[in-house]
Amino acid sequence: QSSVIDVTELYVGEHPAFTLPRAQRTTLAVRRYERDRSWLEFSRSFPTNVEVRVVQSYSADQPPSNARGGALSYEVNHSMILLPATPMMPRLWDERVGFISVARTNYSRDFQGVRPEQYVRRYRLEPRDTAAFLRGELVDPVKPWVWYIDPATPEKWLPYIEAGILEWNGAFEGAGFKNAIQVRRAPTPQQDPKFSLLDARHSVLRYVPTTVRSANSAGDVVDPRSGEVLRAHTNMYEAVAERMRWQLLSQVATAADDKRYRSSRLPDDLMGEAIRYVASHETAHSVGLPHNQRANFVFPVDSIRNPDFVRRMGHSGSSVGRTRFNYAAQPGDGVPPERRMGVWDRWAVYWGYRPIIGAKTPESETATLHKWIRERADKPWFRFADAQFGMDEEWDPYRMTEGISADPVEAASLGMKNLKVMVDSLLPWLLREGDDYYELETHYLQALTQWNRYAEHAAAAVGGSWTHHKRYGEPGLVYTPVEPGYQRKAMKFIDQQVLATPSWALNPNVLRRLEHAGAVERIRAYQELAVQRLLNHARIARMIEHEAFHGAATFTPTQMLDDTRAAVWRDAQAGRALSTYRRNLQRAYLAQSNHLLNIADNTGWSPPRSGDLRVGSDTDPRLNGELKIAQSDIRPLIRDQLKLLRGELRTALSRGVAERNTRIHLEDAIVRIDRALEPDAR
Repeated sequence: QSSVIDVTELYVGEHPAFTLPRAQRTTLAVRRYERDRSWLEFSRSFPTNVEVRVVQSYSADQPPSNARGGALSYEVNHSMILLPATPMMPRLWDERVGFISVARTNYSRDFQGVRPEQYVRRYRLEPRDTAAFLRGELVDPVKPWVWYIDPATPEKWLPYIEAGILEWNGAFEGAGFKNAIQVRRAPTPQQDPKFSLLDARHSVLRYVPTTVRSANSAGDVVDPRSGEVLRAHTNMYEAVAERMRWQLLSQVATAADDKRYRSSRLPDDLMGEAIRYVASHETAHSVGLPHNQRANFVFPVDSIRNPDFVRRMGHSGSSVGRTRFNYAAQPGDGVPPERRMGVWDRWAVYWGYRPIIGAKTPESETATLHKWIRERADKPWFRFADAQFGMDEEWDPYRMTEGISADPVEAASLGMKNLKVMVDSLLPWLLREGDDYYELETHYLQALTQWNRYAEHAAAAVGGSWTHHKRYGEPGLVYTPVEPGYQRKAMKFIDQQVLATPSWALNPNVLRRLEHAGAVERIRAYQELAVQRLLNHARIARMIEHEAFHGAATFTPTQMLDDTRAAVWRDAQAGRALSTYRRNLQRAYLAQSNHLLNIADNTGWSPPRSGDLRVGSDTDPRLNGELKIAQSDIRPLIRDQLKLLRGELRTALSRGVAERNTRIHLEDAIVRIDRALEPDAR
């Protein structure tokens, strides 16, 4: 006997779980849900899932397009999926390895209270022949992981996408499985009318014709009881090829032996290799691997400039970290530019997928899993740490995105050499007679983005700490301050490559083909960011704490602020003529100093999270207290810098400044300092 349940209103009515969430309603200024303009598009059933697609309409004051119409509609797909009758045995997540996970709360009576708990997300791979597995032989899984490639995918990219997905079979062999992943080309409706990419039994790579310059992937259907990935889904967006071209030109083209990279249109074999890397990277997320930034920063610079080393180990310990290509390689090094699965990737798959025969519960696996980690703890390429984003959170150079090598500052210096050659060569590399300037503009802007990334990498070292996740019983601490010498090296890079006027980016033969004005403000904005990073409340607060713990053995906030003042104001202190760019930089310094001195404490600033993934600073008890700038050393330190600067500028003016704009600027700077020091005297 079966039942018929009317779910029309569940999907088409205004049920809070199936309509726009509150945050989006606020952003779009939604007034009401329009039931009479919403409808069921289709409903399809499969052996383990039901797919329902509806169109939902709303009246809104700020729709994303056609604002005058005051309405918006969304096409929404809902999936209802049957979970396995027998859940897979979970594997407990560990911050030292760092799988993508599912969270739950453990109410067990084995300890007092409740605890957050996480299971790793992974596909269910079980050995078909357990006896052979125990003998050390590679075995087939009971159920291999079959991927289908969208029939809309261009034929020329199919071999590269297939190779990218299948690359992970090498990692699964390390865990004891052969033929773990299979790839098939999905049939068209004409070839097989019963096949559908909506069927939840199929993992799918879709090729999506959009302007999004990216790709994304995950186990999009996961059993919350166990972390089992029931279905994975990758979107390969058409425009990702353009993003690859930007990065290859700015990071690879200068040093590559293959001069075909120096073009606005790559040959199919070079672009195919880039697409293979994207497919491999996204498949890793479906496997369960997150972006491991730590694994990007494990090999010395001289190693990643050695072609034999790179062919054997790659330029990074992981292809899943948010970094792309080897920008440290120099012309003549002969380093291959291809990106491959790394040593951390193989290790993470081993740790997450290697069966522990005989274990009946997640807890019974713990001793073995810990043993595997500790056996590898002294090698940096087996470590995990996630990414840091935003000025307040940039405190570990080894957790920055888009960076490489055990010496990211040295790598950035080498990257700048390549970048300057690239920008100087944009016209001959990109343009042919009759071309418009679209490619010139986009690659020039990408070069500035790359410059800003190098600036971020160096700034993270200043007042920063290294992260090495450990558990009790392992020697050493989790967080250790960056060495003072390395912090000074980072400051020198910022002085010479970031705060110095970037003449390489100011070629009128390029810029006056793109715009009649804008370069001065563009450089001002980037250099303002650099000043704000150094004179950042969270950075100074960390340095104050480092000094409190380590005294003169660390790079103190006073030393950092003295160096920053010297880097920004050196020419002014000497009475030399100042360019427009330099004057803008100095005004940015004064604005940020005034912000810290008079404005910042109006709202509650919180320091960056501790980084402890088991006890977050937003839970009780709080690991960090709220930072009160007015009650810290920050304001006295900034006030001291402004007083010193005012004296230096007065001395420079007293000696005579011949250039008029410079003299006007220095006089104005003193007025701004006076107002910052005594805001109530205006």
